[in-house]
Amino acid sequence: MTSIADMSEQERQSWMTLLADICVFSVFWSQMVRGKSIESLSPGDLMGVYIGIIVMTIILHIIIASIFALRSPKDDNAKDERDVEIERKGARNAFWVVSILINIIIAVLLAENSVGEGYLGPNMGLLSVLSPSHMFFALMSTAFIGDIVYRATMVWAYRG
Repeated sequence: MTSIADMSEQERQSWMTLLADICVFSVFWSQMVRGKSIESLSPGDLMGVYIGIIVMTIILHIIIASIFALRSPKDDNAKDERDVEIERKGARNAFWVVSILINIIIAVLLAENSVGEGYLGPNMGLLSVLSPSHMFFALMSTAFIGDIVYRATMVWAYRG
């Protein structure tokens, strides 16, 4: 395993951003899920969760970017062709994951509206997207999973 000292600045920043995104997703999950079901929140509460998560993500990304910008001069922190290609690969993988998950959400929404809520059987409320809380959870989770795939792909590519 490569030590932190042997990593490039871009690889270190990818690791830090990945860990920050996982932490924010964990906070989001803890606010939305109780046991095996999604919390039914009011639209105002959903807006509060949404704004809180967005602000938390932006602040963490700014802090991480600032730390890495201050750590090294501008010339030393420039991205080379490999960094650009790794970032492109991460974006491509994230795109496919988000596309697949959005299509699953659409299929579940159509199935629930055409067949009814119980089409998956009892205790499958986590997969429902009819209520605003469930749809919000599905879409925000998709965005987080896409971003985590993006960052994890970059970390994995730097390993190879």
